[in-house]
Amino acid sequence: MLDKSRVSDFISQELYSNRPYKDGILMKGRVNYVIYDENGNLKQKSDGTGCNIVTTQGDKYFVDLLSDVGAATIKLMCLGTGTANVAKADTWVAGYFSGNGSAAASSGTVSPITNSGTPANLQLVGTFGAGYATQNGITRVGYTNLNPSADGNGTTNVTTTFFVAHGTITPTVNKGANDTLVVTWDISFLGA
Repeated sequence: MLDKSRVSDFISQELYSNRPYKDGILMKGRVNYVIYDENGNLKQKSDGTGCNIVTTQGDKYFVDLLSDVGAATIKLMCLGTGTANVAKADTWVAGYFSGNGSAAASSGTVSPITNSGTPANLQLVGTFGAGYATQNGITRVGYTNLNPSADGNGTTNVTTTFFVAHGTITPTVNKGANDTLVVTWDISFLGA
């Protein structure tokens, strides 16, 4: 038989103790990709096991957006060939190469970050067209609010610059000169 006074004391202690209330917003990112040949045929797609990390700068970016201080919008998705694990402290995509940014020249585009139609989900899509970002061994992707530059690596903007997130491309992509690579990055806000 339960001692009701002990249960009541325990509940009161838990409810009214001086422990701070815990709340938090969690973000989960998913990176998926597809690669098409020059005829639009699917060559390869992600296997869903890629890793994503919102960086320390990314945390600051989202706080900056919520505070309306004025961080520039995300304009550049960039690729790399790095092999080191992605990390919270990363400040640029690992193993970057010339022409690796999706918003430079006319061969690549990056969509503004938008609500994907799913509640609490943002989506960013980067397209790396034929003749652009041609590289074997692509394993990394990142996005930033840097301004696009001719070499695809970005230049600082007028406001604060953030390398928002760093993720893995799994399995590795070998992008030929005539291929088109489309990377879709979803960010879900999970609440407390």
